[in-house]
Amino acid sequence: MGEGEHTIIGKIPRERLNQIASRKLSALGIPVRLGADRETLEGELAFAGRVQHPVTGQTIARGRFVVTGHDHLRFLDAPLSALGEVNFYEHERATGLEVSVAQALGRHAAALQDLAARMRSLRLETALDPERLAVRALVKTATHAFEVLGGPESVRVSRVAPVGGRPFEVAPDFPALDLSDFASPTDLEIYLVGSVARMRPAAPAPALTPPPTSAPTLAATPAPRNALTLAALAQVFGDDAMLAPNAMVELVKEFAYGNTRYRFVASREMGTRFKGRVIGPNGDVWSDRFELASFPGTAKVVALALGAADPGAAPAPPPGPVAVASEVPSHLMPHPGEIWVMSVVVEEAGPDEVRYVGTDIDGRPYGAARVLKRSDFEAVFAQERGGWRLLIQIDQVQDGSVIYRQLDRQRQPMGAPRKMSSAILVANFVPEAAAY
Repeated sequence: MGEGEHTIIGKIPRERLNQIASRKLSALGIPVRLGADRETLEGELAFAGRVQHPVTGQTIARGRFVVTGHDHLRFLDAPLSALGEVNFYEHERATGLEVSVAQALGRHAAALQDLAARMRSLRLETALDPERLAVRALVKTATHAFEVLGGPESVRVSRVAPVGGRPFEVAPDFPALDLSDFASPTDLEIYLVGSVARMRPAAPAPALTPPPTSAPTLAATPAPRNALTLAALAQVFGDDAMLAPNAMVELVKEFAYGNTRYRFVASREMGTRFKGRVIGPNGDVWSDRFELASFPGTAKVVALALGAADPGAAPAPPPGPVAVASEVPSHLMPHPGEIWVMSVVVEEAGPDEVRYVGTDIDGRPYGAARVLKRSDFEAVFAQERGGWRLLIQIDQVQDGSVIYRQLDRQRQPMGAPRKMSSAILVANFVPEAAAY
């Protein structure tokens, strides 16, 4: 599987990927459900007896999993969790997937045996850890004991126990060991002892205390450690993720001014219209409604409300162009001559404008609503079976994009050919044969 088949998540909505995966797993007779986060598909795969623990030989009856992307699953419990991602889309029957899991465990066990032999050549005492499905070795020196764990991918130091000191877990960025670098156990011991300082996890940076000042200053306070921030949402869903048209949103940011804490709260009323409040110990200091486009910034509004000096924080530069993965899995790729369709639901049809929202492959509305002039809407969309559909015909597929032409109500090409990313096509359209 190419890398692009995984990076496609960055472009195709998570909901669409879940629908593709759910349909395939249902066809295999494997039930799935949404997890507690209401986004991750999870399930449990029952085995018919072909899967055995490669160390203990015991039969593994079932395995809990989560779906990654649209075509892979990842087991949650040992020993199956050691396998990483497993492709389920390539199988036509659940028995084929079970055989694939059993074979993967067999390959993993064989790789561990080879690794154990290489470790023993360095005169290390090794054992197979049945829980972590890894080769475990303990390297003892005069000052430290090092736990080394190895798998098919890498060999790493996992834990260090100083003599007379407190054991600690090794920092995850400490590099993996290349056993070929060490001609003898002594060479390995010298390297490990000399690297102890780099193995320690980085200490948290001390909190910075602002220098004393005669006049109070306005300072934003950091969000609590377990808070869900906009930065965390953008990191997961991307800066171009959209809110549902009428979804309730309440944003909170806290400030300190003159040893007093103030809270700024913005509550979404509709669209881009918000109601803002600055709340202090005795209640509201300021409140008003505003449009997002005209809002000068949280810190500036709070400073004006409190009579504080304008923090003068320079706005962050606009983000640079984001690289978009154009790769789409081969079985989802369009082909020249095919007709693809985007179905929409009309939410409001006035004499001048039409408000509509796209639907997913199961016909349920998703995404943000859009507005077109009524004449433009009726020129683009054709009414069929009580709904509205946009038909396009694929002319060419090249370099991660498609060349297409829009079809009119008589299914005749209209206008000049246009170009669209394949990933955007798959995210918003489906083949006409799958739209019924």
